[in-house]
Amino acid sequence: MKAIELLFELDDNDIGYYSPEEDDLSRLSLTNTRKPKFTLRHLNRLKKIRATRAAENLMKQDLLNVMYAVPDEGAEGGGL
Repeated sequence: MKAIELLFELDDNDIGYYSPEEDDLSRLSLTNTRKPKFTLRHLNRLKKIRATRAAENLMKQDLLNVMYAVPDEGAEGGGL
């Protein structure tokens, strides 16, 4: 007995070619718990979210640069 016969249990009529009529992997069923495929709407939404986060990070970085900048030599400290 060949290993391919053990692994795939080929029928007498089956010659190993792909048959789309027997393909059940792409059909959805009620018991299917797979995540939905990404659509262009999903991808565009994620792109906008990433762009917004990048803009927010730039604004935070600008604020931190001002907040923690090295003070000028002529300026006095804010002592009490």
